[in-house]
Amino acid sequence: MSLGFPRFRVIIRITPRRGTPAMSRDTAVVLFARLPVPGKAKTRLAKDVGPDAAADLYRRMAERAFAATASSSRAASRTLCFSEASEAEGIQRWVEAMGDTSLRLAPQCASPDLGERMRHALTRALERGGEGGGPCAKAIVVGTDVPDLSAAHVDAAAAALDDHDVVFGPAVDGGYYLLGVRRPVAVARAGGDAGVEGGGDAEAATGAGEGLESEKALVSPRLFRGVPWSTETVLRDSLVAARGAGLKAARESTLPRLRDVDVLEDVHAWVANMGEAPNAAGNHDAFLAAARALCRDGSGQL
Repeated sequence: MSLGFPRFRVIIRITPRRGTPAMSRDTAVVLFARLPVPGKAKTRLAKDVGPDAAADLYRRMAERAFAATASSSRAASRTLCFSEASEAEGIQRWVEAMGDTSLRLAPQCASPDLGERMRHALTRALERGGEGGGPCAKAIVVGTDVPDLSAAHVDAAAAALDDHDVVFGPAVDGGYYLLGVRRPVAVARAGGDAGVEGGGDAEAATGAGEGLESEKALVSPRLFRGVPWSTETVLRDSLVAARGAGLKAARESTLPRLRDVDVLEDVHAWVANMGEAPNAAGNHDAFLAAARALCRDGSGQL
């Protein structure tokens, strides 16, 4: 029975809120890694489990990180930034064996200072980390000894950089497993690269005075200056350094606190928690079994 009411067609239009950036592959991801060979990889862990088992566990962690970042919806590129230029051939063979054809390879700069190596890598990523090798709006460097790192962490960091200059992924030990930066606003508006007068990379900025250097550099050297590496205050001191450099840092709680693995105690703690992010990339069960074996008998072999 019809009541004679007119029929209406309801059309709903959803308009994106002004100022909300569309999700895009705007972030260059850098993975700091070293060749997983006994005697070089995870030497502190090797003191308890031996160099072979330590290198094998590190290889598994690194490959999980490679898989995690490959799934990121924001990554324009991924670069394995290896610790020594002499490792190039071994790194190439490792990546070929994994079949990860999209992973770019580059050595870290020769500086003994971790902060300078990260600054150099982030600068190059902003300069050349875009799709096709062009500039990129944001850059993120991550460690490869964090079993629970996932694509969601990378994507969340990229999203935080929409409204912040820098973002950290806090580690359980007081350091950080992820550092993200965006291009300075003035440089982004100009559409050019920074460096010193007319372009250049991190090395070009090194010789300039502190004020000019900080103003011209894509990644401010003041972000790393005075940070005591390998201490439990690294993150806290880095947040202070960011504020001192005039950078807007995302809240410490933006990303979850994850555990990096340096010593056997870290492996025990990670196994006890069954991993702090169950959906981490890679073969979680196989890695967990290897970690359990390492805790049980120090072999790490399945």
